[in-house]
Amino acid sequence: MKLAKCRHHDLQIDIPLFSDIAEEHNRIVGAKTFYKTVQGLYNLALFHQRIGIRIVVHKQTYKRLPQFADYIYHNFPFVAQVAFMQMETTGLAKENFDQLWIDPYDYNTELREAVLLLADRGMKPYIYNAQLCVLPEDIRRYAQQSISDWKDIYIPECEGCVLRGQCGGFFESNRNAHSSHIKKVKHISSDILC
Repeated sequence: MKLAKCRHHDLQIDIPLFSDIAEEHNRIVGAKTFYKTVQGLYNLALFHQRIGIRIVVHKQTYKRLPQFADYIYHNFPFVAQVAFMQMETTGLAKENFDQLWIDPYDYNTELREAVLLLADRGMKPYIYNAQLCVLPEDIRRYAQQSISDWKDIYIPECEGCVLRGQCGGFFESNRNAHSSHIKKVKHISSDILC
């Protein structure tokens, strides 16, 4: 209610969820926050606040991305967007690297299904922190340049890539933790990024 009273014309609250299953979300977070988070989403919607849901994709979350997307569609139809985020390896993610890291290429099937499920149903899916050369061509259009300039880098494999101008690059912290499928793209069809 206090937030709604601000009446800010350009505010979106992005809320992280880690699973569509309460026990999984709570295990990943390390606290019983699933139902509080869900209630918070409904409270924000009740006061007509602009809401986004953020899903950090890692080894413990990727398998259920399609089911998670379906859950969001059925339970949170009021959200403005759903962002699937490649993991930044800092803080606790760096400390728990072996339990969390998965090559983004290895979850393309689940990511593609989740993104297209939401898009086909009229919701706005986005993909953050991803490299275009690793993504399937038909979901590249959902990728956003989302990494802040001050921590965004490109690696030698990116030299001469025709997608570099649209690609989000890499987190500086992920310099040594990136997909083994990074490759220079030499040409693209004109309708792929539309």
